[in-house]
Amino acid sequence: MNRNAMVGEAGNLPKVSRMSGTNLSRNIDAIPIFLCEIEQFGGAERSLLALSRWLTEQGRPNYFLTYCDHCNLAQYASHPIQMVVLNACSGFRNKMAALRRHFRDRPKTAPKPICSGYQPALHSTLEGLRGFHCLMHDTPSLFAGELSRTLSGGLRITVSNRLIGYGLGTGGKTIVTSEYLRSECRRVFRVDAEIARMGGISTSEGSLPAHPAPKSPADRLTMLSVCRVEENKRIDWMIRALAALERDAVSPLERPLSTLVDWHLELAGQGSCTAKLQALAQSLDIEHRIHFRGFVSDQALEAMYRESDLFLMPAIQGYGISAVEALRRGIPVLLHRDSGVSDLLLDTPWATVLYGGETELTPVLARAIDGVLRESHQHRAPPSVPTEDEWAEKVSTLCGWVS
Repeated sequence: MNRNAMVGEAGNLPKVSRMSGTNLSRNIDAIPIFLCEIEQFGGAERSLLALSRWLTEQGRPNYFLTYCDHCNLAQYASHPIQMVVLNACSGFRNKMAALRRHFRDRPKTAPKPICSGYQPALHSTLEGLRGFHCLMHDTPSLFAGELSRTLSGGLRITVSNRLIGYGLGTGGKTIVTSEYLRSECRRVFRVDAEIARMGGISTSEGSLPAHPAPKSPADRLTMLSVCRVEENKRIDWMIRALAALERDAVSPLERPLSTLVDWHLELAGQGSCTAKLQALAQSLDIEHRIHFRGFVSDQALEAMYRESDLFLMPAIQGYGISAVEALRRGIPVLLHRDSGVSDLLLDTPWATVLYGGETELTPVLARAIDGVLRESHQHRAPPSVPTEDEWAEKVSTLCGWVS
């Protein structure tokens, strides 16, 4: 699988079977993995490919079910996958009718589908599916944004939450990656979710060592962020915080940052905010230190990891798999407390945790950089983090697909 999960290019295309919903639904042993529309390849899509691969290796047939596949999901897979594309990209009624046609011939003894997130869970509930499983990647507190601030938008979310809560409570498993999401599911949907912590994948050359050698910056400090270049990733926070460190002596740093070390921020990813963020860096006179790399290949990303000294992830995320991948390569991380993966990282010098908003980021980033420059993380082994296979096995066990 492409290791550049959040931003990657495709490698060699595996074989993909594209079958009609009716024909494949007759394979009563196949486990449906349901996404609504696959817009682009991100963390959720990557985790589903990992689950599909693990199930395939265990001899459990499975297939991806979606209304539309805009990104050609198969190009990111390392194993042959089956796709059912319902070709119902527009209109809620068209989507529900296509979903109904797909499931009407499946017997009650067939494996229940597993839904990827909020919208598939809502559609499955409305379609009348019961006992389906759900990987709840995010809850409305993480994605509703402006919609929840209007009366009509807030009402829509409230109604949707109630419907989803009903569907999740009909016998299937709701699975999340963190304590934060579990408490959110209890609060929002009134269901008790199970935790299966997602893990990072190994390099193309094989598994990474359990305790990779810590990195030590020399005359250059390279920071890395791997994500879509979108508003919610808070890249603007990073740029303004770095500009503040370049301008002022922020404790515990004693001088402006470039007088201590030749620093650079590498951004692997593509998105709608690239031009705006480049302009922001230029306006703050640090454009020569902020490098927007766009899509990068597996090999290029691995090289970026090798050259990096600190990984930055201040956005709130359901989990934050990129931080796991950095830690498995011996790179300390800065992350937000409300990212699910922070549950694993609170008692280690390998992680600097941000509580709060943008105003808190500058001193927290200064502390993280100071720790790297002082090599304080080298005195302890990196924290133990799970692997993709361990996560996939736990999900499959919770859903009753394996014993």
